[in-house]
Amino acid sequence: MSNKRKRRRIKKVDTPDKSGRWLITYSDLITLLLVFFIVMFSMSTIENQRFNALVSSLRSSFQGDSILEGMGYPGTDKSQKTPDIPIVKEKKPPTEDEKKQDARQLDALYVQLSKYINESHLNSDVSLVETPRGVQMTFREQILFDLSSADLKPNAAPVLKKIGGILSEVPNEISIEGHTDNTPYRGSRSYIHSNWELSGVRAQRVMNFLIKNDKLNPARFHFVGYGEYRPVVKNDTPEHKAMNRRVNIVVIREEKTN
Repeated sequence: MSNKRKRRRIKKVDTPDKSGRWLITYSDLITLLLVFFIVMFSMSTIENQRFNALVSSLRSSFQGDSILEGMGYPGTDKSQKTPDIPIVKEKKPPTEDEKKQDARQLDALYVQLSKYINESHLNSDVSLVETPRGVQMTFREQILFDLSSADLKPNAAPVLKKIGGILSEVPNEISIEGHTDNTPYRGSRSYIHSNWELSGVRAQRVMNFLIKNDKLNPARFHFVGYGEYRPVVKNDTPEHKAMNRRVNIVVIREEKTN
């Protein structure tokens, strides 16, 4: 009997206790959950920062807090000054008297421009027409730019300066419009890659000159580049291509609105 009891005791001592292994699994699970919640918290913080940045951007875009406050978000500090941005007001349709006055002003403008062009012997390089759209001057390429260049020629400065002085006598809007022929652009400027871009840059250069040197109101101007897509004649001869390379200055007539 004593030997049997001794064997049983030895057997109990040699058998390991497996009852505590679940603690290891439990601790691993708790650790994973902790890591998971840390990651989720970090992501929510980043998204919150992005959302706050979006709210700030919207607030700046709308130049005020009324819209955001109406959505339940707090406004900005009223003591901080925001830059003043002019608001474009809707233009009222011109009255009949205003249309007549505008027509008289454009007629007088046409006479002045025509006189200057004739007296300066610019007829071969500058043409002038009155259209339903307004008074349009067309400058052939050679008087303003070298071939494939967007840099104004030195000789163009006195011509544009004189014309800018005449344009200052009327308040009408002015459109500067660049055109090219269909020969692919092969200039050396890295920021110009096509005729479209060349025509736009040329129009912008003319506009900038008139604004800077003649002190004309920038709000009167816009420029556009049409590239090769609005030719006046077919691009079938060198002479015709030269006619298509041009810059128009259009003094816009008061538009008739319904």
